[in-house]
Amino acid sequence: MKILLLAGDYIEDYELYAPLKALEMLDIDVHIVCPDKKAGDTIQTALHIVDGWQTYSERPGHPFKLEHTFSDINLDDYAGLVVPGGRFPEYQRYDQRVLDIIIHFFDQKKPVAAVCHGLQLLAAAGVLKGRSCSAFPMCKLDVIAGGGEYVDFDAFSKNVHVDGNLVSAPAYPAIGVWLREFIKLLGVKVTL
Repeated sequence: MKILLLAGDYIEDYELYAPLKALEMLDIDVHIVCPDKKAGDTIQTALHIVDGWQTYSERPGHPFKLEHTFSDINLDDYAGLVVPGGRFPEYQRYDQRVLDIIIHFFDQKKPVAAVCHGLQLLAAAGVLKGRSCSAFPMCKLDVIAGGGEYVDFDAFSKNVHVDGNLVSAPAYPAIGVWLREFIKLLGVKVTL
């Protein structure tokens, strides 16, 4: 099974590495791509820290070397889509190629996992109309403007929301539960 994960410079570090490693553990092949970058190029991640100010601060995270080229992907090869947060959704929501990828997964009713600021991309793609989802609280207006119903969870809770083929969460503390619900949508069963 292959999963596509959208990425870009200043993606949230945890929201890239945690899904990658967890899905790899389940023998799921994760292809991470970034517009205008190819296999061998590096993207820079970011760590977003809540440290007592009115908003979070940002520090450089780990660099990540891409193994796949954005322009080479065939969307029909993927069983699902992961849309992390961080800063990259702020600028990629203006890239029609990225929006078309998201639209494709929703049109095909394939599982989509979006977290934190990743919902900005879904709102820009127009796929939230008539849906409910969670997102980082600062993205509430994006969700509403995109036609969605915002599900309000504490930003650092472990709550997730499932609406059809979409599983969403407010931020990285929910990654474990978020991925659990995503793999259920993929039909992956884990037995203990």
